[in-house]
This record gives sequence, C-alpha cells and structure tokens, in this order.
Amino acid sequence: MAATLTMKGFKTLMLAISSETAVMVRGRPGIGKSQGVAQVGEESRRDFYRSFDNCVAATTRLSGEASVVRALSRFYKTDHGKSLDAQYQPSSSHPFGLWHYDMGVPVVERRLSQMTEGDMIGLPFDSQFGTIFKPCAWLLAACEFPVILFLDELNRAIKGVEQATFQLADSKAFYGHHLHDETRVFIACNVGDQYDVSPMDPAAVSRYCMVDLDPTKEDWLEWSKKRVNPLLTEFVVANPHLLEYVGTFEPNTKYPDRRAWTKLDLELTHTGLYDTPEELMFYQLSASMVGMAAAQAFTNYVKVRGADITGKDVLTNWTKAKARMPKDVEQAKAKYVELSSRVITESEALSKKGKFTASHVNNYCEFAGDTPMEVQKLLLMASLVVSEALAIKMVALHSEGLAQALTATDGELAPKPPAATTSPTPGPAPAPRQRKSK
Repeated sequence: MAATLTMKGFKTLMLAISSETAVMVRGRPGIGKSQGVAQVGEESRRDFYRSFDNCVAATTRLSGEASVVRALSRFYKTDHGKSLDAQYQPSSSHPFGLWHYDMGVPVVERRLSQMTEGDMIGLPFDSQFGTIFKPCAWLLAACEFPVILFLDELNRAIKGVEQATFQLADSKAFYGHHLHDETRVFIACNVGDQYDVSPMDPAAVSRYCMVDLDPTKEDWLEWSKKRVNPLLTEFVVANPHLLEYVGTFEPNTKYPDRRAWTKLDLELTHTGLYDTPEELMFYQLSASMVGMAAAQAFTNYVKVRGADITGKDVLTNWTKAKARMPKDVEQAKAKYVELSSRVITESEALSKKGKFTASHVNNYCEFAGDTPMEVQKLLLMASLVVSEALAIKMVALHSEGLAQALTATDGELAPKPPAATTSPTPGPAPAPRQRKSK
C-alpha cells in the first residue's frame, strides 16, 4: 500500500517535492494518471524557459514528441497564447509555435510495455576507449533540457526494461549520461487483480516516492469545464455513477471510465454528432467507447437536454443552437417566444457584469432576425436597456420590419400618439341656460 491521493492532492504534493526524487504513480487504467502528470508539467515553472534561445532549442529538439506537439497546439489556440510576442507564434520553421515559460515543463512520454532493452540502452559504437552505448534521442533530450520524463506501464514491461529504469530512478543517470538537474522522472503502473501486470519486488518499490492515485468525481468535473462539451459535464453531474465503472469486469466487455468519456467527447465533437443525437450513429459511437448501458443513458440525456436551448446557447452561437429548433412551424414559433425571454434575461445579466461582447451582439441580432415580428419587437425594446451598440445594430438590421411592427395599431408595443404640447384652442362659449317659466 502507499499514500492514496486525489488529483488535487497529487498535484499539490508533486509540485512541492524536488526534482531529485523519482515518483511512481499507481492506479486503475483510465483514471487519469497520464493526465495528472501532464497537469503537473503545465503547473511547473523552470527559469530555463525564460530564455528565448532555450525555448527555440528545446522546441526544435522535442518537435517529434506527440505530447509536446499537443501542448503547443492547445496553448496557441488560447487567448493567452495568441497574445504572446510574434517570435513565439506558429511559423514555417515551427508550425505549432515555440515552447514558452508559461506553458510549464514539457513532458516526454514513453510506454515501457512497448520497449525492449535496446530501446533503453541505445546502439553501440566504437570509440578509442572501447564500445560506447548511445541512448535514444528522447533520453538524450531529457539530459539536455528540463523535462518531465514519464515512463508509463512499468509493470507491463519485460524484466530487462524494468531493470533498466532503476538507475534513472536512483541517480537520474543512465549509461554514463546524466539527466538535466531539473528533469523529473515519473513512472506509472496499473494496479488490480484483474489486470495482466507483474508484481514489483521490494528493491524496485524502495526507489520511488509511491502514490496511489484515486481522483474524485469532482476532480474530473473541474478538469472537464473547459475541455469537454458541457452536455457531457452535465450528464456526469446528473449520473456520477456512470463516470467510471467499479466492480467485476467481464471479459471482452466495454465499460465506462474517464479516459473513454474523454475520447468519446473528442469523436462526438469531430463528427458533429452532438447536434444530432437522434441519429443512430450517436448511440453506436457511444456504445463503442463507454459500453451499451452508459451509451443508452447518455444518448437519452442528450436528446432531451439538447432540445432545451438556453439564452447562453443563443448568445454564444445562434447558428449552432438553431439546429436544435423544432422543425414544425407552430412549435418553432412557440419556442421563439419562450427563447426570447431567456435571451433577454441572459443579455441583461451579462450587461450588468460588463461582459456583453460584440459576439453576443451579433448572435442576438441574428436570433432576432429569425424570430416572428412580435418577438422582434420585444427584442428591440430590450436591446435599448442592454447595450447602445446592440440597439443601434438591431435598428440598422431590422429597421424596416420593426418600423412596420412598432406602428401597428394592434400591437401591445405600438407607440402611442405624442401628447399635445400646446393648449387646445377654446371652442365657442356655451349658450346661456334658459330659466324655466313658472
């Protein structure tokens, strides 16, 4: 047994200890061991990467690492990445951009279960002093630059590969090569009686700071906020027991886990199926990733929840939200009336916080242009309260139709005639009242 940590606890501990100590992360498959190590890399900082020249050298050397390419691609799509100096931005020489101090520390990852001793030791060559083994480029990169050297699936590796990692864990050295002083070594293992793994002897275990990673559902939900579709996050909140299967695994049966849900989200986004959950392919793809039971529950949830369009959905991307509108004309008309109230409420809330952006203005106006005329009137009146820019654009885009609507005599928003500003001209004096004769 070892210390059992949540994802938050794991990151806190890993960021506190020095780079001299090798770490062994144990846990069930699919719970996020690789993701946890990646997050430690993102949150670490090394002064080495404050130097532009060092960033150029490291990026050039590590450009073949899939984990580095993914990190660069993701970072330069963020607002922060886009705001960096032009010299760091993607270019012909570095198509994914340059590594930057704010990105943390690069992760160099290898699966030990796929390696032989030669992949660790390298190739021999003659020198004046005899035969010398030259390690592979990825290991030499860990000697030249501060990285996180992440060696996964140790207890699935053959014995020779497992033993080849001992010196890395003990002294951060290998066949005469020394890792960079700020390079850190992480080893990962799967645990559990149901997995085809080899036990580790006490001599191997004693070399590491060993932790058992057991992330909570809250850990995953926090991580997922800006990384997966909100529909999936909401589904897990409503069905926490389906995030990860815990129980006896039947052979050749697919079960849900955190990794599987993340991969499913990637494919549903890629195929655009989030917008059409009624298609059979939505269920088929889900079942292939997380198993039939979880897929059925998820499909039903997205069908129902997907039809419930929020004001935020409209203001964020009306074109995308519009695809979920009812196809029946009368149902669509009723839905527009319902949505207009949500859009106005959301717009006023954003305006009060000073967060009503140009993108919100555009989506508001596009939504208004698709609504029936009586709904447009409501949206125009509300725009006067929300934002001057919104009101101006609403009038500019829909002035002709709205002018007709606003002058309609039967509309509840039709303007009343202006009140008179001058006193009316006196009429003729009334005739004197005749007295009745007695």
